[in-house]
Amino acid sequence: MSPLAALGFAAACHLALQLIVSAFALARGVALDIVTLGAAEALAYVGTTFVVLRIYEHGSSSRSGLGLRPTALGLAGVGFVLGLALKLPAESLTAVVERFFPPSDSELLARSALFRTENLRQVIGLTLVACLVAPLVEELFFRGALYGRLAKTSASRAAVVTGFAFVVMHSDVRHWPALIVVAVVLGYLRVASGSVLPCLCLHVAFNATGVLALVSGVASPTRPLELSFVWVAASWVMTAVLVAGLLRLADEPGAARARAEDRG
Repeated sequence: MSPLAALGFAAACHLALQLIVSAFALARGVALDIVTLGAAEALAYVGTTFVVLRIYEHGSSSRSGLGLRPTALGLAGVGFVLGLALKLPAESLTAVVERFFPPSDSELLARSALFRTENLRQVIGLTLVACLVAPLVEELFFRGALYGRLAKTSASRAAVVTGFAFVVMHSDVRHWPALIVVAVVLGYLRVASGSVLPCLCLHVAFNATGVLALVSGVASPTRPLELSFVWVAASWVMTAVLVAGLLRLADEPGAARARAEDRG
């Protein structure tokens, strides 16, 4: 697969998502809730992932094609802790951007309607979509199907291309600086581990931190986390230390075997 083809599949996935969302909205006649949006995302990403594997990995194992392979055990744990640590750096970047380019009242209203946590049903729905469905289908598409095809020629190029596609698939440009940081760490983790599993752990932990902040009332859809300089600085340092620690774990035999399988 060429980088251009990978970006084409990402664009097709985004278009499919918009069409499914529009169809659901027309059928329901109201704005989508988080569960319906999660269903639309699952349909678009799973469908596009299936097409990629059908074209490029026909007759091969889907597990291998998606990068669902064992790697150094510690990398999954580091990925999870990285997801927790990355939330504050990401939020700090978004806060800076939104200070200069604040969201409109209509955008805040849409966020509030989508990320409601007023009752148990809404909390369960948000948790399932944000902490399970979205991380799973996105990682299997970007760091699984697309990365796996690109990595056969260059792992670093695969990380850059899939990271770029991951960022621009999110429609709110104000979140792009934060997403770039997340994409860089995800790409680095994918290259080092040779597996999509640590990336999935990171993505789940990152989203779960945001859900916990909403449910606990620390933040709201219209009010981001209020961050002190000390906490922000500490989170950036912690993230850097964890990323540096990946270098040692990447030397373990399990990670080396996984990277060799990536190269085909």
